[in-house]
Amino acid sequence: MLYGALFLVAGAALLAITYGLVANGTGNTAKPILLGKQSGTSVALPALPSFARGSVAVAASVPKGGSVIYEQKTAGPKTVVQVQAYAGQVNATFSRLTAVHAKELATLQNRANAQIADVKRSQLGTLLTRSGLALAIMALASIGLGWVMAGRALRPVRTMSSRARGISERNLHERLSLDGPDDELKELGETFDGLLGRLEAAFESQRRFVANASHELRTPITLERALVEVALSDPKPSIDSLRETCRRVLVSSEQQERLIEALLTLARSQRGLEQRAPVDLEALTAEVVRAMPSNGIRIKTTLGDARTTGDSAMVERLVANLVENAVRYNEPDGWVTAWTGSRDGEPTLEVSNSGPVVKPDQVHELVKPFSRLNGNGAVAVRNADVKQGLGLGLSIVQAIADAHDARLTTTPRPEGGLTVTVRFPGGD
Repeated sequence: MLYGALFLVAGAALLAITYGLVANGTGNTAKPILLGKQSGTSVALPALPSFARGSVAVAASVPKGGSVIYEQKTAGPKTVVQVQAYAGQVNATFSRLTAVHAKELATLQNRANAQIADVKRSQLGTLLTRSGLALAIMALASIGLGWVMAGRALRPVRTMSSRARGISERNLHERLSLDGPDDELKELGETFDGLLGRLEAAFESQRRFVANASHELRTPITLERALVEVALSDPKPSIDSLRETCRRVLVSSEQQERLIEALLTLARSQRGLEQRAPVDLEALTAEVVRAMPSNGIRIKTTLGDARTTGDSAMVERLVANLVENAVRYNEPDGWVTAWTGSRDGEPTLEVSNSGPVVKPDQVHELVKPFSRLNGNGAVAVRNADVKQGLGLGLSIVQAIADAHDARLTTTPRPEGGLTVTVRFPGGD
């Protein structure tokens, strides 16, 4: 209806312009009707009477003044008088004929003008009627064609709406999967399918995180309960056995505390930054390495100027997790290097270590929550196969990097170990 109305308005405007041009463009085309033929400013005269023939040269014309003049070459006084009298008669006759002809000409001209005006009005009326009828027919046709084309163009939108209403968190694996030409609507459908894919990955990651967190928290709680029940079931407990039970419960509680703190840090990192402040990567890395227990691992630093902006506490946690993971997942006589500086104008932190060989297709699994390396370099997700650790180190590093708009790159070294690079956006 909207397209039809627009077409009708445009057609009416075109019709009005055409009518105005036809009505006013031609003007008054009636011209005076001439009876007779003029040559210059004179008309032909009748021949002279017999008395003037042979003795007088005949005049050729009637000048603008209206007097008939005959030029005399050889004639006497009597001939001149006769010629003048004849000229007066001719002038009088010419004046009467001119007046009669002018009146008849004016009447004929008025009649012709009236007939031309009637024909013009009739033609304009016919033009307006037929053009209006054609416009009405085309307006109806445009509404029908607009209805058909709009329905065909919007059919993918209805399909997307219908399928999108049936998608929820329980069936995020479904997709719109639009068919048809590669136009804007199909591109919109593919974009929505990509969004559904990302949502499915996020929901799956959340479910896996909740399940793993529940398992990780349940294990120490179950251990503490078992220790307490064993101690209470002993009818004659000794001081040493009770102290050992308390010590083991305390270790388990500390593990729970570290896990909860790591979970809170991960959640806080995923929320993003509320404000930014200057951050010196060189100073933070030096402080973290100085306070980090090496456990016999050689730690070498090459620190250059690297300044960015962000949350200083979160960046410090990022550096600490990288160095701690590099020390924990290493050989007994291994090494760790920490480097800071600028690459392509971006403040960069790079931590490398020796250790077990990691397959390239397993690198992306390391940044998932509760994924760890076991002693053989394989990725594991349970405490039984791993060294002491929570499996949240690189997950927290990834979340902090995302919050700071930084790029995290994890590259396995062919001889064993990893090289983790974090490139921050430039800052003061």
